Amino acid sequence: MKLIIAFIVVLLLLVLLFRFLGRRVGVVQRGSIQVIAARQLAPNRSVQVVEVGKKLYLLGVGENVQLLADVTDSYTVASDAGAGGSFGTTLQQVLAELRRDSRRNDEP
Repeated sequence: MKLIIAFIVVLLLLVLLFRFLGRRVGVVQRGSIQVIAARQLAPNRSVQVVEVGKKLYLLGVGENVQLLADVTDSYTVASDAGAGGSFGTTLQQVLAELRRDSRRNDEP
């Protein structure tokens, strides 16, 4: 019985030690990165809207991560217009806005 109680006490001390050290040695988080929306396209392939600071980026995630577009302005407009809509609808609106912008930039 004493052995079991001693074992439990040792385990509790280890848990407390790890919690204390985890807080004390923890990595200081600078800045903010959040996944705003994500859609899986295929196994191990997805499209994600990620907020870094105050900017929004459309990323393609697969074997590697690729920046598809900076959608800060377009995503804000699309998400306000389609509040409560699905990610697919919002993504279509953002991509349509990006296509319009690229066509305007391509015209002389």
